Amino acid sequence: MVYSLFWIPLNLTYIFCTVMFRYRAVIVPRLPTRIQAFFPRLSHYTQLATFSDQISAGLSSSAFDIEANVRAGDSRTGLDEQGVQEVTEIMRRERVK
Repeated sequence: MVYSLFWIPLNLTYIFCTVMFRYRAVIVPRLPTRIQAFFPRLSHYTQLATFSDQISAGLSSSAFDIEANVRAGDSRTGLDEQGVQEVTEIMRRERVK
């Protein structure tokens, strides 16, 4: 009996940590600032933008047509930050609007 009682808190801790990790993007912004200060890497976590967000930001043109992805029902999330920077640089360099 005592042996089985030992595993209950351990299992609950595992479940709690798993849920916290899975939903960190939702939980961290709701924490008070002084608690977020203890976890600086987590406070900079941002989710990837969707193609619709990137179209609104002006990353679509006739040469780089994200709107075609949306119309085709593309299920991917969108470009990551590095991809957005690369596309923005190419569009600036090639003067694509």
